Amino acid sequence: MSSRRNYFIRTVASVTGDLAAGLALAAACTWVIQVAALGVFLSFLLWLLGLIAWLALSQYTIHPVIAALLSDRKLDQGLAISAEALSTTAFLATALWDSLLQHSMDPRAIFKKA
Repeated sequence: MSSRRNYFIRTVASVTGDLAAGLALAAACTWVIQVAALGVFLSFLLWLLGLIAWLALSQYTIHPVIAALLSDRKLDQGLAISAEALSTTAFLATALWDSLLQHSMDPRAIFKKA
């Protein structure tokens, strides 16, 4: 179960990183084409160069960094810490709610505007 979850998390991170890099390179190519007023052929070559740069950036930078940063051990520890923090927060919120009710206070009144 955890390996499937970790694989999904790494896949989403990889796709997100690829999209971000692709959009950044596309914006840079568009900017250069507009500023330099390149012709059709040079624009095509710039887009082709941008596509090759995006593939290289994705393959040799983004995917290895994601694999190193999101290892199974790190993901498992991070998710365990997040689950523990959410559990503690829910317990504290419930205790505060009960405490306010015991003191005859309406907890919803705290958030109402006068």
